[in-house]
This record gives sequence, structure tokens and C-alpha cells, in this order.
Amino acid sequence: MSLSRPALPTHPDAAPPHGPGLALVRGLGRALGALPRPLAVAAAGGWMFLIWWLSSGPTGFKPPIPASDFFWNLAHAPVFGVLAALLAAAVAPRPLPGAWPDPGWPARLVALGGVALWAALDEWHQANVPGRHGSPFDFATDLTGALCVLWIAAYAGRPAAHERGMRRRLLLGVALCAAAALATTWADRAA
Repeated sequence: MSLSRPALPTHPDAAPPHGPGLALVRGLGRALGALPRPLAVAAAGGWMFLIWWLSSGPTGFKPPIPASDFFWNLAHAPVFGVLAALLAAAVAPRPLPGAWPDPGWPARLVALGGVALWAALDEWHQANVPGRHGSPFDFATDLTGALCVLWIAAYAGRPAAHERGMRRRLLLGVALCAAAALATTWADRAA
């Protein structure tokens, strides 16, 4: 007679509770949360400098693919999503080793405010660079990317997070960023 509980039946299509997507996001979060604060601040500052540098020149290179404007606009979302993650890591309380580095709402709000400020400054900067233009729609794509990254990170920090929920959030985040980039593309063509 066995005293162990039988395994609960699962649907054959059910995603494992802690699959590769959730593990990847949690691993990235732990790595960012383990950075000493000065290094986290330097990483965020370096990323901001890279964004400024990329905005400083004309965009002469256009890949020879259909809808390349859409993909250029879509690139704003992950660039500013990374900035949101770096800013949140820079201002978050330092977690215990091995713990999920949930930055908490104050750090997320500071990160979102920092992204909004830098995105607005970046669009102003681009408007003053010959061959470039600023766009409120690019600003919206920047914020969409930042919000999605912070939302996904907050979900990954929940003890009850599971792979299926992570996949849904990742897909919805990509769809929201694509919608924002599509709106930018249409607005740019209409201008």
C-alpha cells in the first residue's frame, strides 16, 4: 500500500506549470535583481545613452522587406521595455539572494515615469535631428513596450504564476506592441 498521493490528471495540451518561458523571465529578473545598485544604475544609464545615440543620426538604412516601417516602429517597444526593466532594477529594493526580485509598485511607477520622461525627450531630440522626426505615436509605442515588460515581470513574480499564464501575457504584450507600431506606421504615412 502506497502512502503517496496519486498525481492529478492533466489535460494532454496543458502547459507545464513552470515551463521554459516562465523560467526564462524569472531567470532574467533574478539576474537584474542581483546586480549591485551602482551597476544597475550604470546599465540603465548606458541603455539611455544608447537610445540617445541611435536617435542622433538619420535612419538611412531600411531593410529590403515589405512593411519595414512597421518593423522600425515595432522596435521601439522592446528598446523601451528593456529600459523599463533596467530602471526598475536600478530603483528596486535589493532582494535576498535567490529570491524573485519583485521591484514592487513604487519601483514600477518610477520606472514607468523614467521611461515616459526619456521617451518624450527622445522624441523631442529626434524632432531636432536633420532627417528624423518625432512622433507622439512613437511615444505611445515606447510606453506600451514598457508597460508590457513591467506587467509580465509582475506576473512572473507571483508564486502562483504558471507557464500558460506567461504565454498568454507574452502573446498579448506582443499584440499590444504590434498594434501601437501599426498605429505609428499609419500615422507616419498619413502625415
